[in-house]
Amino acid sequence: MKIKLSILFICLAMSIFSQEKVDISFIDASLLTVLKKAETSFGVKFSFNAEVIEKKTFSFKKRNCLLIHLITEIERQTPLVFNQINERYYYITINKNHIPIDYNLLNEVLVTSYVTSAINKKKNSSISINPQQLGPLPGLTEPDVLESLKIIPGVQSPNETASGIYIRGGTPNQNLVLWDGIKMYSYGHFFGMLSAFNPYTTKEIILSKSGTEARYGNRISGVIDIKTKENIPEKITGNFGFNMTHADAFLNIPFSDKTSVSVSARRSISDLIKTFTFNKLFARVFSTFDSNQKDNNIIDKEIKFNRVNQLDFYDYTTKFVYKPSENESFHLSFLHTGNKMYNDLVVPEYEDHYNDKLNIKNTGVSVNWKKISNEKTTHNVKGYYSNYNLAYKGAYSYLDKYLDLVSSKDNAINDFGFTYNLNYSFNKQSDLFLGYDFSSTKAKYELDYSYAIEGENKYSSNEKDTGTNNTHSVFGEYQYDDNDWNINTGVRFNYFSKIDKFVLEPRLYFEKKLHKNFNFKASFEQKHQALIQLIEFQTSSLGFDLENEIWTQVNNDNIPLQKSLQTSYGIIFNQKNWTINIESYYKMVSGMTSLTSGYNDQTDDFSNGKGKVFGVDLLISKHFNNYKTWINYSYTKNRFKFLDLENIYFPANHDITHYFSWSQAYKLKNYEFSLGWIYRTGNPYTAVKEFNTDSDGNPYIDLDSDNINAHRLPNYHRLDASMSYSFNFSQKWKGKLGFSILNIYNQKNIFNRYYTAIPVRNLNNEIEYQLKQVDKYSLGITPNIVFRVSF
Repeated sequence: MKIKLSILFICLAMSIFSQEKVDISFIDASLLTVLKKAETSFGVKFSFNAEVIEKKTFSFKKRNCLLIHLITEIERQTPLVFNQINERYYYITINKNHIPIDYNLLNEVLVTSYVTSAINKKKNSSISINPQQLGPLPGLTEPDVLESLKIIPGVQSPNETASGIYIRGGTPNQNLVLWDGIKMYSYGHFFGMLSAFNPYTTKEIILSKSGTEARYGNRISGVIDIKTKENIPEKITGNFGFNMTHADAFLNIPFSDKTSVSVSARRSISDLIKTFTFNKLFARVFSTFDSNQKDNNIIDKEIKFNRVNQLDFYDYTTKFVYKPSENESFHLSFLHTGNKMYNDLVVPEYEDHYNDKLNIKNTGVSVNWKKISNEKTTHNVKGYYSNYNLAYKGAYSYLDKYLDLVSSKDNAINDFGFTYNLNYSFNKQSDLFLGYDFSSTKAKYELDYSYAIEGENKYSSNEKDTGTNNTHSVFGEYQYDDNDWNINTGVRFNYFSKIDKFVLEPRLYFEKKLHKNFNFKASFEQKHQALIQLIEFQTSSLGFDLENEIWTQVNNDNIPLQKSLQTSYGIIFNQKNWTINIESYYKMVSGMTSLTSGYNDQTDDFSNGKGKVFGVDLLISKHFNNYKTWINYSYTKNRFKFLDLENIYFPANHDITHYFSWSQAYKLKNYEFSLGWIYRTGNPYTAVKEFNTDSDGNPYIDLDSDNINAHRLPNYHRLDASMSYSFNFSQKWKGKLGFSILNIYNQKNIFNRYYTAIPVRNLNNEIEYQLKQVDKYSLGITPNIVFRVSF
């Protein structure tokens, strides 16, 4: 009897011990080390073949971690499967169909599923997205780095592009976009229709909407921090594939157990074959230009014309990884993206000639060294260089050279900098993060524009500017985390040399557990921006209004330093695969100009203003085994005010009052399906008050400045769907076939409306101008197909 009681007591003790909560912290540790630590901490035993865990590493950090949490995370990151025999003993096997997941260890560990298992909220309020785990999103055949952000409440794209990311009322140029620490100034291909970042090299995307950490600076809206893969494989791995717009390939090559090099390349295929998908995207990009020609019965082929046009894009990356030990790593990353456009249209009957050439490049390189000195101290040194160039030339002659227009635009940025970070852990609950950040940004632009009527020069202008700003920043963050409180508070102190100004940026985020299923959260942040984009109206007024923004520095004259202040608060509910997240926010922005936001399109005069944004973001998601569904709703009231434009608050150009989307995803064996519907308020626009010509016969359009953006376009809605099928060629080679449809019921959505004057010949063969309303339409029904192979 005593023996039985002793055995029962030992088993009970082991069961209780295995439920012990311990603090876990591993960074690229060998799995053997991890398993031995787990055996000691939780009182369990693992049986396994040494070859199963050979050369496998693991990164994870969690306070008060249970054994089940650790096992789940190991299975998520590796192909290992833990099979439980009893309370104490486990044996480990291999899942041959497992897709490896890279894990990026930060101080802010993942705490809960946010939308799906691939989208999680971190303890510092940011959102972590793993594009490899997402599966097909509605309307996409492949993961897209920027498109994937749009399933997050508060992230919208009023112009229906991948790169047009508006975060809580902020414009795309107000977002800080980083790729392996490189500041990016061009984010899209096909004029923003596709992301410029290869999703198959991406390990993690970190999105910050509010409560931004003090380490991020010089942008007043959101942060999109893209991190690429840094694992060292045992053997060469990679994938390649194509869809109806481009082809790509990725390779990860190990040179030793401490060194590897990965390379990737993507390229458009439109010069080889113009697919139905390309034709849809092409029509969307050239919709404004072609609309003008339809008025002359050209594009619909009632009048003969000759046309040559091409849209090409490419990007390629390289990354060198060196890990001399488990506590030290060195990364060298390189990225180059490019977009080229050529358009030439000749109409012999009118002797009209249109010619456009556009070339955009963004090149960057970064280095990253990280060293864990001891259990308390971690050092990190980063450096980067980024170069952006945009060159545009356009020449237009209308109606037998009655009107000749010539324009050119050049915009360039050279940006380099470095950062030193020190992370010190006081104890299990408290961490201190200190750093210094330096960046030097040189921006220049030159605009040339002229037009002549009947050979007589009527107007010419040349505008250019060059400026360099050196930014010195020191910052600190304090993090506290226990079972009930999570606090991340920090401050950033900046000096901008170009305007000789010091600014202070306090940041705060805290989260309090109210109940085991309820958390309350709140944040406050203040940020500044010294590099902005202005709308360039001269080239855009020619009817080809793509890439009409230019980067320029702030000054002490007419372009002030931009400043934002944002507060937010909300509640998170998690229970039985239900997630409900509701958050309200208020943002104030100052230092705006009318040219910055594109309101004053009749003059080059600057007008200073400010803005205020109030919004509510709601997310409801639910998982049912292999089925998951989520609802995303945002209410936004985005208002601006300018001294010379009515001087009262009016709707911003990108003000979307109501945004609703319902998405669903279902997995059945090797098949994955997704369906999503979007419905939102139409974009605002300003109507014409008067259209006339002056004494010289030149047209002018007088917009209704007393009612700026007082009208709304029809509400926007569309239905998208995707499906994919995964299969194996062999044990090593795997394949995937996918199909998607955007805008299934072919809804004709208008996302922008403006007015222009076009010259026409009347019955007396005289030139006169007519007012034209230009509507920019969204994509119609657009199918796509993808085929991929991985090994």
